[in-house]
Amino acid sequence: MPHREYRAAICLTPDARYFKAAIVAARSILAQEPDIPADIVILCDGSDVAPGYDALPADMRARITLLPWERSSEIAALPLGRHVTQAAYRRLFLPALLAERYRRIVYLDSDVVVVRPGLSRLLGLELAGRPVAAAIDMIFLKDFEEGPLTAEFRAYRAGLGLPLAQPYFNSGLLVIDRDLWREQAVTERALAFLAAAPARCLFHDQSALNAVLHNNWLPLSPRYNFMGDFQLLDLETRIAPIVMHFVNHPKPWHFRDWAGEDRFAQIYRDWLADTPWAADALPSPHALREPAPLTPAFTAFRERLLAYLRAQAFADTAAGWP
Repeated sequence: MPHREYRAAICLTPDARYFKAAIVAARSILAQEPDIPADIVILCDGSDVAPGYDALPADMRARITLLPWERSSEIAALPLGRHVTQAAYRRLFLPALLAERYRRIVYLDSDVVVVRPGLSRLLGLELAGRPVAAAIDMIFLKDFEEGPLTAEFRAYRAGLGLPLAQPYFNSGLLVIDRDLWREQAVTERALAFLAAAPARCLFHDQSALNAVLHNNWLPLSPRYNFMGDFQLLDLETRIAPIVMHFVNHPKPWHFRDWAGEDRFAQIYRDWLADTPWAADALPSPHALREPAPLTPAFTAFRERLLAYLRAQAFADTAAGWP
């Protein structure tokens, strides 16, 4: 079958620690929508590729392009974190490095899995003249609570120049209009902010992107970035997520340490089972067999969160959702 030249790319940018998880993410995309009209591109250094990659099924490797990362010198001085390496900044370079035929880029963090069809909708989503669409981060949604953590996050967002009521997005899923991104020099502005104010960029690329885009982005519903906090609020049935994002640590593929629901670790066991890395798929002795019951505080927060979501205008849902 001749290779089709799609005009959209779904991209991941793992380092060596996340490469196998990125393959699981790619497999989950194709499992939900085998004919999704996009190429899957993994931007990584050659040393990031896990031994055994060439032994993956040929049909799987045929849907993945490994794009060499060769810009490390440009991000060498940027701030890092306990769980954050230079790979976090690679997403900023996708509009510059991808083949010119791609007009739409959907970036995904490597700690996601696609659990329902629907990712393809983002390939043609109207962005209303904005360079980016993304989902609101739980840091912002936790403004419903009071306490030292909320005060800390408010101060953090203020340091980025964001008004208190302005939503703040998570950069784990980005829908990018490549032309507008480049016209508005988003990469250059984000890198400049990171270099000028590293202490304010507690969340690295995410901080810089929120700072330079302000309200010049389109909100997506949590269906496209269902973060770990949502999983604690018994909202999966209500929200019907398409993309599940395991933002916390340990990750579900850290099988021995995982203390969340075992069904999430099982996702990774299942996808690894017929790969060269099947031996990685260990039991999770600390995992929960059933979700933990909601506390009264979580129940109250859940209701406030649902009321807030119903009042928002998301690009992918009808008014009044969920």
